[in-house]
Amino acid sequence: MKKLLLLCIGLILSACTETNEPIATNNTAFEGLWSGSFSGEDNGTWTFSVDNNGNVVGSLTSKAFNEIYFLNGTVDDSGILEATVTKDADVGTFTMQLNSTQSTGEFVNAIAQRTSSTEGKERTENEARIINYWNFYSYGAYLQDGSCCVDILYDDNRFCPGIYMEFREDGTFTDYFVADYADPPSPDCSQPAFFGTYSVQDGYYEMLYEQGGSQDLSESDIYINFPDDNTITYEYQSVLWTYKIDVTQ
Repeated sequence: MKKLLLLCIGLILSACTETNEPIATNNTAFEGLWSGSFSGEDNGTWTFSVDNNGNVVGSLTSKAFNEIYFLNGTVDDSGILEATVTKDADVGTFTMQLNSTQSTGEFVNAIAQRTSSTEGKERTENEARIINYWNFYSYGAYLQDGSCCVDILYDDNRFCPGIYMEFREDGTFTDYFVADYADPPSPDCSQPAFFGTYSVQDGYYEMLYEQGGSQDLSESDIYINFPDDNTITYEYQSVLWTYKIDVTQ
């Protein structure tokens, strides 16, 4: 009788354990960084990330109307993405059918009564390496003969301390850069950091600033390279810019 009672208790505990286990959702096929563009009654770029539970966070920027919007939604097992578009409040919807090649969908701005077609694709692991906090390392001025470069490092008194660029999973970035190239230099380090969105296009990155200063890279094709896991470089206005995760390496 005692053995029978122990067996029954064991079966009850086993049943409870199985019942309480969470049901796994298999959205890993779509996990990663996605980016592209939209066109039609509005035009611009978008970027979003999908986590391993199918949750979506992202942003899109209207070039035509100079507005930044944010995306929050989900993608199901078949790749159907449904997201709400917000600004100060809900604005509309962003839907796509994700697949392994070119993905398409629709951005509906219900408030402004504009509809646009979307297209884009998942970006490579290498392209997604941009998501990080990058500290300014050096300004490399090209010589007159075209050779590279005379490097001015981050600790030079022409630059404010703590210069950085941060790229986030939701397609937004922050860029803090203040310098003074006068002699003697006196940079105004109280200037604010700038905010914007980025997208990954075919072979290059495009950044759109909400408001930019002297280093506003809006709508420039920025070809970012990853020489190693700690470093990014890009050329802009005949200067080789270098940023690092750890500037001591």
